[in-house]
Amino acid sequence: SGRSNGANWQIPRGVTASNWEYAQANHISTGYDKFLSGDPLTMVDRQILNRYLPDLKFETEKKSNSNRPIIADFGCGNGRTLIPLLDRGYRGVGIDLSIPMLSAFQKKIGIERNIAELSSDRRENGCFWIQANLVELQGIADGAFDHGLSLFSTLGMIRGHENRQLFLRHARRTIKPGGWFILHAHNVWYQLRHPGGLRWALGNSLRAMRGKSEFGDRESNYRGINKMFIHSFRRRELAKALSLAGFHEFDWFGVSPHQEQPVDGLPLGHPLRLVGWVVACR
Repeated sequence: SGRSNGANWQIPRGVTASNWEYAQANHISTGYDKFLSGDPLTMVDRQILNRYLPDLKFETEKKSNSNRPIIADFGCGNGRTLIPLLDRGYRGVGIDLSIPMLSAFQKKIGIERNIAELSSDRRENGCFWIQANLVELQGIADGAFDHGLSLFSTLGMIRGHENRQLFLRHARRTIKPGGWFILHAHNVWYQLRHPGGLRWALGNSLRAMRGKSEFGDRESNYRGINKMFIHSFRRRELAKALSLAGFHEFDWFGVSPHQEQPVDGLPLGHPLRLVGWVVACR
């Protein structure tokens, strides 16, 4: 369905009306790969994933599908991140609110893997999909996944601190002890480098003090969707949220604008230099 015309109770928890429209829009899913083509963040993601999720293809060729590690991609989109990991010997679970995105993912697997020629065993066990709101993952068992991902600012698309915390707790709960959770988020202070950034920060602070929003909340027109919601983080805010969810070991990587290499650690002056972070934690 398209954008809801009814009351707000019809919209899933933590999802704004515009973000719900984004999730239902077919043009978002069909044009996703073209839109991201050349985006340096995709290269940063890939390099970090290669460090923490090594190639298991040759190791797992001798194992049955049921013994291959499972990676959950929370906010998987059309499979941009998860499909290469399937090729590296992992099983995958794609979780997304968007049915068009999940359909595009399934179609992509069929095209790229010649699904008609694959055995039913590999089709069923290599990857499967869950259409769900990331805030409401109670139906997934504790320790169901070996590792988890949430990239391309998926966490920031959830509105409300309490709702984001619920998702992070679900991620910690569903990932086995010792498993990696790799997350991307935007840096709120980078907004100061944009024209009008200081005025935005002051206005955002005032709205937060009045209880009308949270500091870091912003809306913008994005790919034909008006007032698309995104929350950008202070690093300490993000670290605290992850710690409260039960993650205790952190490796931080900076994301610099227009650079395809991750920045190891947090360089001097990073609050204004980095557009965001990728953090690996467990």
